[in-house]
Amino acid sequence: MKKTLLLFIALTAMIMLSFSVVRADISLNLYYNGEIHSLKNTVVNQNGRYFLDADEIAQILGLKLKADFSNQTLSIDDGKAISTYSARPLDRSIVTLASYNPNMPEIINEKFYFPFEFIEEKFNLTVKYDKEYGSVYFLKGNDLKNFKNITHGYLLKIPSHSSIDLSGPFDNFNDNSVVLIDKKGEFSYSINCDKLDSTSIAGMRLILNDYTSSDEQIFNAISNYTKSYFRAMQALYKNEFLFGKTDAALSESNMKVFADYSENIYGQLSNVVLYNTIKSNKYSTSEETHIMITIPIYSNMSIYTININGKRGFLTQDNISKIHELLNALKIPNLPNSKSSLKVFNHIKTIKDVNLGIYPVLSDSNIEYTEYRNLQQNYKIQYPSTFMPYLQNSIVDSLGSISFKVDYNTHIAISTEAIQDPDTCIQERLNLIKSSPSVKTDTVEEGNSLLSDRNFHYIKYEMKEGPDLYYIQDYYTIYCSKLYRIELNSRLSKPSDAVVDEFIKIVKSIEFLEPAENLFSAEVSLKKYLNEYEGYSFSYPDTWELKNKSTDINFDRFSIVSPEYSGPLDICINESESLIDASTEELLRLFGGNDAELLTNYATNYYAPYGTKNTKILNTTSKVENGIIYIYKLINFLDEGQRHKLGYSVDIIRKGKIYSLFLSVSDYLCSNGSLIDKELGQAINAIVESFTLEETEESLKRESMGETRNRKVVFLENCFKLILGRSTILTHARTLDSNDDILVQISNCKEAGTYRLKFDYEGKNFEIISAVMQKDAVNSSELKLREMYGKKLVHSIIPDYENMTITIRYSDGIDLPVSEKSYFIDVIPSEDGFDIRLARNYTSLELKDKCTSYLENYLLTNVDMQIPKSYNHSKKYSNKSRYEAYFINVFAKYGSKSGYFLLKIDPLSDSISTAGFVPAS
Repeated sequence: MKKTLLLFIALTAMIMLSFSVVRADISLNLYYNGEIHSLKNTVVNQNGRYFLDADEIAQILGLKLKADFSNQTLSIDDGKAISTYSARPLDRSIVTLASYNPNMPEIINEKFYFPFEFIEEKFNLTVKYDKEYGSVYFLKGNDLKNFKNITHGYLLKIPSHSSIDLSGPFDNFNDNSVVLIDKKGEFSYSINCDKLDSTSIAGMRLILNDYTSSDEQIFNAISNYTKSYFRAMQALYKNEFLFGKTDAALSESNMKVFADYSENIYGQLSNVVLYNTIKSNKYSTSEETHIMITIPIYSNMSIYTININGKRGFLTQDNISKIHELLNALKIPNLPNSKSSLKVFNHIKTIKDVNLGIYPVLSDSNIEYTEYRNLQQNYKIQYPSTFMPYLQNSIVDSLGSISFKVDYNTHIAISTEAIQDPDTCIQERLNLIKSSPSVKTDTVEEGNSLLSDRNFHYIKYEMKEGPDLYYIQDYYTIYCSKLYRIELNSRLSKPSDAVVDEFIKIVKSIEFLEPAENLFSAEVSLKKYLNEYEGYSFSYPDTWELKNKSTDINFDRFSIVSPEYSGPLDICINESESLIDASTEELLRLFGGNDAELLTNYATNYYAPYGTKNTKILNTTSKVENGIIYIYKLINFLDEGQRHKLGYSVDIIRKGKIYSLFLSVSDYLCSNGSLIDKELGQAINAIVESFTLEETEESLKRESMGETRNRKVVFLENCFKLILGRSTILTHARTLDSNDDILVQISNCKEAGTYRLKFDYEGKNFEIISAVMQKDAVNSSELKLREMYGKKLVHSIIPDYENMTITIRYSDGIDLPVSEKSYFIDVIPSEDGFDIRLARNYTSLELKDKCTSYLENYLLTNVDMQIPKSYNHSKKYSNKSRYEAYFINVFAKYGSKSGYFLLKIDPLSDSISTAGFVPAS
């Protein structure tokens, strides 16, 4: 992501400044010994080697040349001695390349030329060539005291403590960016200049559609655009800081601005930004300090940017003096000389903070504290000012979370949740933690602690997630029907004593606030939606719109749309169905976990807008009432455009059905994790609090009949019963990928078959587009099956018209054992009529045997395999997924080893592959 955004920033800059670059086709300019010379001839490039006209160079360097074209020699008189060089071309037949010296004058187009290598070697110069602007520099590298920029005209008197970076090949030099290196290697100092012209102004007018502002105003707009690149980089670092994972090698990247202000530099109102960047992997960190000075100069139509970079801590008084000297050493045409240092250097505390870094060691600093108030959740705390605000989310009243980074592997979080039973809620949370398979049971320590006259229940434990070990301390307390949890979470290593001390101080500092008087009291008129068939309901503002977004006829999905916030606000209510018969504890662990994408393997039509995104789960709570599971989560994630979203979700699981509410808002609608628009917050709370199950007459009737299908499917079946007879059964229905048509399988009637429909449930009508009779489909599938088993001895093919399956009995030869396989018959509409797909219809025993055989071939040893008892194979095939690949977790013992395999089952190709493995150890 970082590379992509930086590329975008660079491209945008090039587009902006492509209007600007002054590139007149003039003769070559050469800088030497403080003067700029205009050459008549340009640089000659032959096979990647560069040459200059010898006569012109001789005049500039004060040489006398004597050319002998007949003997192909050139004599050079430098006033001290005369040297003669042969310019004969290389004869590869008699001279080996190893003995050939290319640093010799050459004859090109009947003229003598000096190659760059020869100029450097003969005259002890460093040659640099800017191909874009036609500039050549002859520099005395080790003794360079003055530098004149050919394109931009500025003069730089180089202090003794620094030198120009002249490394790299001849042609990597650029007039626009000149870099100086501190001779002690403690920092670099670059001068970047972007030259604008009338084309630049015209281009910016076109972008802004502004043809009335003055040229100077348009110039200032271009200058402001350059600042937007820095803001984009800030947003990139913020996403890296909050979510990480964009670079697998890094734990996080972070950026902190310590100063951002304006001051007068070279007589121009300029901008100065002082900031640190950090890149951390799991075990180490690298931090740098940057100073960026932007100087827009309308009189010169130029924008100068000076960047100073060094390792954290380099801003010593000695280096500050060097930077001051470098600033004063730059002479920009038509501007007064700089004589003063940057104002930020006079701010001792800021410089100290920068040198301590983004995550200063607590024991190395005099700790100052900041007060954090959360009026929505009714508490305040004191925390060290060096702790960085991290993930925050309080978009609903019932759940809240805020965290602070101590360092790149440690954070402190304060979470809140509304509770119903204060007598049991803490113990329920502790039991859930202790029962987690990720928690190392031998590390659990719990008890009570009286801190600042308030009782806290604490638990300390270690938790393993993947390869990483986390050291966690949680302190719980209750106030006004809310549970407060203060957590210290440290990855890979135990937190230092200093960090633990500050954590305990935060716990002690918590003070509870009386609920503030609600000065905002807008009346929200609500409209209720009740799904009588499924037995759930929710309410939403009557000025908002409810849209049906269903993508599967077997389930409903709705979107609640706010007319004012249709872009940054997304509210979805979704139905899905569990594919596993799991215990309550297993469902809590599965649906309360961090991996929403994984849930799609265990539930049909499960939808979470953050499922495949970079996601952080901030707070999770749950309850079980009358066998119904309720799971609530706060989620922060990045959407497709890498924009930060704050989310909230509810999953209600009842008898295998899952009813979910997903809510997300863009972070720019929030401040400190809470919604800025109080009216919007009131509406959102009304929606999430109204989402509930209801025992309607229709839902109870359906339950008593064992009917679990969606109302749309039942409606279609009833319609076909009226048309084809009361015995008609709709055995399968799904939405086609193209045209949103519906495909249904009808059985137990004379006209049984597969029908393609145009279906309008709201209008209670449908139109049959095409139909394939059951007999025709089965006959076609028999032909397809015989073709598939053409090399086998087919004993019989047995169709099951009612269930649309077909079974083949075959053997590899006359006297060989007979095998049997069953297939689902899938009818696919096509332009020519229809096609047939055959998907394996495994029995539970067949599936186990197939998985075992696959693993034995995969591991090349005998395998004892177990499929989870919770896996309901017949239920897996009771829906459209019988034609789609799915996943199953199995436990296998092989030799002295064992582990859990995630196997991918593909019924269409009748194949198995390994998607993942976790050793039992």
